[in-house]
Amino acid sequence: MNSVLITGADGFLGRHIVRDLTSRGFNVLATRRADGDVTQASTWQTFPAANYLIHLAGSTFVPASWEEPSAFVQANSISTSYALDFCRSNNAKMIFLSTYLYAANANLPIKETDAIDPANPYALSKLFGEQLCSFYAKHFGVELVILRPFNVYGAGQSPRFLVPSIISQAKKGDEIRVLDSRPARDYLFIEDLLEAVNLSLTSKSKFGTFNIGTGVASSVEDLIKTLGQVIGRELKIVSAEQERFGEINSTQASILQATNILGWKPKWSLADGLADLWKAMDQENF
Repeated sequence: MNSVLITGADGFLGRHIVRDLTSRGFNVLATRRADGDVTQASTWQTFPAANYLIHLAGSTFVPASWEEPSAFVQANSISTSYALDFCRSNNAKMIFLSTYLYAANANLPIKETDAIDPANPYALSKLFGEQLCSFYAKHFGVELVILRPFNVYGAGQSPRFLVPSIISQAKKGDEIRVLDSRPARDYLFIEDLLEAVNLSLTSKSKFGTFNIGTGVASSVEDLIKTLGQVIGRELKIVSAEQERFGEINSTQASILQATNILGWKPKWSLADGLADLWKAMDQENF
């Protein structure tokens, strides 16, 4: 049975990936914050050998990255370098979950080869992580798949993020307050990301970088209107029209590479994902 070591297994993505890969028959070795500091070499020495590594542990919240940029960059870069050392020592394949790294003026849909220009310190830390991955693949032969998920949402996500925040407000009433209703994003439901992770593990690709999105951009206003249609209520949008520092007006992924090489395609529409999350937020599974 193939074993998969997952760091950050107690985070939003980690809990879902553990659930999904366990159901697919993988021997999942889940490590959590309590199991040690992944920026320390001694912690990695306590982890069991595995065929695959999915490294999720790190700092992730974009607004917080502006408050402590050096801490984000250092923590995420150092932990990724140790993760790659682990793979090198154990001949393990690594799935690296990156993020949106492209320039604000990129042509849509955005391809993996388009210009890179990280918009925040969190994205910068992920760029450094990708560069480490490329170096280890080239010079040490570590097998790697880099996934660049666009805006992921799903059950158990912190209410600090946009989609759960909007749903939480809709649970309480018809008025939805947002900072800015104009930016458009490619919203990816968690189940589609899980399928991409699974295909990355089983793919014969020894190195590759893949956008993981739906190929559809929806504004915050579109998102709220779609939720209203899902729940059968007209939601009133109250927008401060306050542009966030470093805001990117629109993101839309080209997913041809993921389709052609990994055999991956999104299955969940925005309406279907919101409907599933609406029900899930009434439960306590996550």
